[in-house]
Amino acid sequence: MKKENFAIGSWENEEQFQSFCDENKQALQSIARRIVNDQQIAEEVVQDVYLEVWNKRHQFDPNKGKLSSWVNQITKNRAIDRTKKEQRHFRETVIEDYHILNENSYTHDNIEDNHVIYMALTSLTNEQQEIVRLIYIEGYSQAEVATKKKIPLGTVKSRVRLGMKKLKETIGTPSLDFV
Repeated sequence: MKKENFAIGSWENEEQFQSFCDENKQALQSIARRIVNDQQIAEEVVQDVYLEVWNKRHQFDPNKGKLSSWVNQITKNRAIDRTKKEQRHFRETVIEDYHILNENSYTHDNIEDNHVIYMALTSLTNEQQEIVRLIYIEGYSQAEVATKKKIPLGTVKSRVRLGMKKLKETIGTPSLDFV
């Protein structure tokens, strides 16, 4: 069954819709992955797209274009939305994390505290140290670090989370409980 010959009205049958999904899964994941740059998030986007396409199946108008174009555009829109949402979330997290560190465990006036933090940073892996410094000292967002270092955003997020957990353990302060 070719996707362009697939009659949208026949989607009343869930088996036929499932067949459509199976036929288009790889192409849609490829579109989403190019935008979100993460396989797992791309898979989540495609699942969201399937749900949206199923719920809005009666809005498709074959006179306005191909079914594949309609579904591809929905996929692009969802992937872009997801990327924007992730960037907003990471920016909020970085700001919140910075304020917690700045207010509770780091003061420029206290050299002893600065030494403790510096020593704790040396307990991190080189990758964690670099990312924590870029975010908390140089002020980059996690998304900016991912772009700058040419690594997936999920990797940056994991390194920050693991690095902050290690810092909390090393410093032994409850002020880092946000991790």
